[in-house]
Amino acid sequence: RTEFLESCQLARTDVVILGAGGHAKSVIEALQAHQNYRIHGFTVAASDSETGSILGYPILGDDDRLPGLLAEGISHFILGVGSTGLGFPRKRLYGCACQLGMTPVSVVHPRAVVSRYASVSSGSVVLAGAILGAECTIGQNVIVNHGAIVEHDCVIGDHVHIASGACVAGSVKIGAGAHIGAGATVIQGVTIGDRAVVAAGAVVVRDVVAGSTVLGVPAVPRHDKS
Repeated sequence: RTEFLESCQLARTDVVILGAGGHAKSVIEALQAHQNYRIHGFTVAASDSETGSILGYPILGDDDRLPGLLAEGISHFILGVGSTGLGFPRKRLYGCACQLGMTPVSVVHPRAVVSRYASVSSGSVVLAGAILGAECTIGQNVIVNHGAIVEHDCVIGDHVHIASGACVAGSVKIGAGAHIGAGATVIQGVTIGDRAVVAAGAVVVRDVVAGSTVLGVPAVPRHDKS
C-alpha cells in the first residue's frame, strides 16, 4: 500500500499558481480536491513585495521566476488572479506563460455540477457550487465562480469572469474578456460583447455592446440616464 501511495504521489503534476490574491485561495481549494495535482507555490507581479506563504504554500518570487521554474521541470500553471472588471491583466499573464512554453491546466471543483455534455477549455476554473448546463462551451482562462450558473448552449469566450452567484440563461454568448458581476442575471439568447462589463446585480435583457458597462434592473449603459 505504501508503494502504491508513493507511486500516486510521483504521478501527480506540479502546478505553479500565477498571482497570490484572494482568488488564489479558491484555486488552492479546487486543486487540493484533485489527486492529480500538486501545488508547487506561487509567483507574484514584480511590483509586489510579498514573501512567505498562502494557506501553507510558498511564494516563490515574482513572475520573472517562471523561466527558471520551467527549466526545473515545473511546466504547468494556473492563474490565481481574479478580476472585478476588464480581464486584460489575466489575459496578458496567461499569454506570457503560454509564450514561455508553459501548459495551462483547467480545474473543476468536485462540488460543481457539470453536464457530461459541457466543455471546459484549458486554464479555466469552475468553483464549488457552480453549474454548467448541457452543451455549454467554456473558453480558455475563464473563471466560473462559486455558485454561478451557466445554462445549456451558452458560449463563453476566453478570459471571461462569471462572478459568484451570477446566472447566465440558455443560449447566451459572452465575448472574450467580459466580466459578469456577482449576482447578475443574463436572460436567454442575449449576446454580451467582448470586454463588456455587467455590474453586480444587473439584469440583462438585451444585447450588450463590446467594451461597454451596463448596470441596473433592467440593465442600461452606464452613461444612459433614462
